[in-house]
Amino acid sequence: MQISMFLHGLLSILLFSLWQVPIFAAPKHYIIYLASHHAEPRLSANPENVTNSHHELISSVLMSDVNPSERIVYSYNKIFNAFAANLHEEEANVLSKHPSVASLIESKPVNLFTTRSVDFIGFPNQHKDDYTIDESIWKKASFGEDTIIGHIDSGVWPESQSFSDEGFGPVPKKFKGKCENEHDPTFKCNKKIVGARYFYKGIKEQGRLLNYTFNYKLTPGDNTFGHGTHTLSNSGGNIVPGVSWEGLANGTAKGVAPRARLASYKNVWPPSTSFPIAGNAMDFVAAFEAAIDDGVDVINLSEGILVEDNSKYFDNDAVAISSFHAMKNGILTIASGGNDGPTPGSITNTAPWMLNVAASSIDREFSAFVVLGNHQKIKGSRYVDKYTSDSKKFYSLITGAEARIPTANYTYALVCQPGTLDAAKVKGKMLVCLNSHNETYEIESSRSIVAKNAGAIGLILVDENTTAVCPFAPLPVSTVHIRYQDAEALFSYINSTSSSTATITDERTAMGVKPSPFMGSFSSRGPDVITPGILKPDITAPGVDILGAFPPNIENASYVMRSGTSMSAPHITGIAALIKKLHPNWSTAAIKSALMTTASPLDNTGMPIRDHDKVTEATPFAYGSGHVIPNKAMDPGLVYDLNQYDYLNFICSRSHNITTMKAYSKHHSYKCPTSFNMLDFNYPSITIPDFSGHAIVTRKLKNVGKPDTYKPRIYAPPGVSIVVEPKQLVFSKKNQKRKFKLIFTADVKHLPKDYIFGSLVWSDAKHDVRSPIVIKAK
Repeated sequence: MQISMFLHGLLSILLFSLWQVPIFAAPKHYIIYLASHHAEPRLSANPENVTNSHHELISSVLMSDVNPSERIVYSYNKIFNAFAANLHEEEANVLSKHPSVASLIESKPVNLFTTRSVDFIGFPNQHKDDYTIDESIWKKASFGEDTIIGHIDSGVWPESQSFSDEGFGPVPKKFKGKCENEHDPTFKCNKKIVGARYFYKGIKEQGRLLNYTFNYKLTPGDNTFGHGTHTLSNSGGNIVPGVSWEGLANGTAKGVAPRARLASYKNVWPPSTSFPIAGNAMDFVAAFEAAIDDGVDVINLSEGILVEDNSKYFDNDAVAISSFHAMKNGILTIASGGNDGPTPGSITNTAPWMLNVAASSIDREFSAFVVLGNHQKIKGSRYVDKYTSDSKKFYSLITGAEARIPTANYTYALVCQPGTLDAAKVKGKMLVCLNSHNETYEIESSRSIVAKNAGAIGLILVDENTTAVCPFAPLPVSTVHIRYQDAEALFSYINSTSSSTATITDERTAMGVKPSPFMGSFSSRGPDVITPGILKPDITAPGVDILGAFPPNIENASYVMRSGTSMSAPHITGIAALIKKLHPNWSTAAIKSALMTTASPLDNTGMPIRDHDKVTEATPFAYGSGHVIPNKAMDPGLVYDLNQYDYLNFICSRSHNITTMKAYSKHHSYKCPTSFNMLDFNYPSITIPDFSGHAIVTRKLKNVGKPDTYKPRIYAPPGVSIVVEPKQLVFSKKNQKRKFKLIFTADVKHLPKDYIFGSLVWSDAKHDVRSPIVIKAK
């Protein structure tokens, strides 16, 4: 917003009077969101005018005569009215009070959330004839042809077969992006990879302030990381037969939307000892703005930014603000839920206009047996080894505690921490290590390296995490992962003899494993500590042992397996692209509702989805609405719809800060409603976090199918009575809306203190529109 010369001068005098004491602290990075430039015709007509206004504003608070361009890192002038800058804390404090500033956020680091899976969620298998099945979402949506998937990640390796443009026509005219290869002419986009950009100014500035030198090659390529290539191939990679990871998972690699076009926005770079930073929020916002402006249809976000103060989430979260602007432009953001599970309340990326994805298994299992000297067999998980032990030969067993050097901590030796083992004791033996900290991601790789360095012939890793995840490279010794529950026989045998021995059998791949899916132990869990009135995650999808394309120079393999919510989100992104192809006029909320209300809380045995131990029944805080079913999501019958004003009303309930609302609303005069009942927010799930014994919930359903009558089925949480009004919903035409309410009653004195769960299903005999119900008594 323009400031008059008089006010500008007065403000400068006031600011000068405040700065009487020299400031020696190093500047920090900030993202400053301003009132939408749509409210200022002078600005919206020309992005250059927006940038000039940013320079004017920051000039008013600088402590010296430094050129504003030396402080501004990014000027976001197309979708957002914002800029990123290096400011001293005192400068930032003054700027935050300026009437034009909607939100001032300290920029934070960006964290990544890291064949058969596509078959498992209901797509045709690898036989060519099956690709023409008329009832398949693939056939009906033309495999996602010409939809554009935007990936904000670590770039892409376009040479992969998954990104070949053979058989593709011209790039859709709606796409306005470009291939930024001016510093790397070897990088080539094509008719499949239609755009590739990179963003580095933020991470470069962060490194400079920390005395690191950003010396990476400026390229949209993913030559040294692999995360972006893998995730992009899973959402929209081609159908590629005859691939595997070192012989495992042999078959056909498929993206969920194999005919989609792909646009890569590189905002994270491979951290190293010389530059231990992966990404920065300033680059994240720049990537989001570019994707929106380029005209992508959906955005995949397999990363996140930590917000330290949950009470200011909607004021201070660049993910929330950026994805809100994507939603306003008709673009659904699908985000990973995080890999901090199974800790309750660890879920991230929870803004209600995003679709938040948990990670679960598929029905494929890589296993081996530990065969003990007394002929007992213990089943475990095993992956690729560079150096395999002889499965016909038995080796002496030794635990980390037995191999401990005298000066090492006993507990650390038990879990085989580096520097705790005596190599003379370990050499040539089978090492047994315990993991008492539930380290899920790199535990197998790190302990296998410790075992190798100590001279072990193999490693038996005992962990409460039963969802063994693929290591980031083939392991240096034969390694098998067994559960705590199965380790009792192992330790009993070791304690029963002074000459215990064992061998590890060769790995085998089993298909059609039951029960499947079960939850990945690493998958972050609800409840959402930011907004307890909304169930998060929203949905779960395959994220355990997922095969995907990879730059071969990193691991000498063109396809590798990875696990994480980074891998599950792209599956949902691909399905969202297919739905967008089928229903181009659907809102982002409608697409989200279709995915959520058709998901299943049951596994392939017809029982409730299990947690990572494969025994305990998981809850909606693990899987959200359930496991995705693409062929049902394309025809959900009814949807819970929301628009940007519904979301703005929701934000008002969290923050009545008028300037904060300006960061979200394009209408400068937007005013929060006098009242807002969270129970009436038209979300596809129903959550009552402070149930007092009586509550009324209202929702509105929109018919997106044929005229029909829907009747409710209630599965009430134990001890709770639920009455539905009306008793049926009659839809006589498409796009017709009908409202209903649920009346909850219970004697809270007899309810559990923890959360209880149920569900509501509206059915017309063809469609089941299911909403999970979550209740917690006061």
